[in-house]
Amino acid sequence: MTTTTHAFAAHAADAPLAPFSFERRDPQPDDVAIDILFCGVCHSDLHQVRAEWAGTQFPCVPGHEIVGRVVNVGTAVTGFKAGDLAGVGCMVDSCRTCSSCAEGDQAAHAVRHNDKWATLTFERMNLLGEIVVISTPT
Repeated sequence: MTTTTHAFAAHAADAPLAPFSFERRDPQPDDVAIDILFCGVCHSDLHQVRAEWAGTQFPCVPGHEIVGRVVNVGTAVTGFKAGDLAGVGCMVDSCRTCSSCAEGDQAAHAVRHNDKWATLTFERMNLLGEIVVISTPT
């Protein structure tokens, strides 16, 4: 089952933001679904949405560094429950097993491991909208 999520997206580098809907997967056992209340928009988002960096995929929804309220959790999640406030930085889904991740430095993980990059929340892979679903450490 999926959830329809609404956002504003650029459909091309020179296009203005326009309403956009997409399907968000339901939480897996180690996921948290967050109703986004606030998110940052910074120069990274602008470069990404204007395709000034390699790899922009359209439609592109700008915004990252999320604050929201947990609306659903997977069966293996123990650190969050529905109703909790939660924050999400600009990187999610690192491997959590390499020495960099074990020391809490997921940014170093992204630099050192080309085979399993963390997901950057300002990229198409993790489109923002009303709801975001992210993996959590269990």
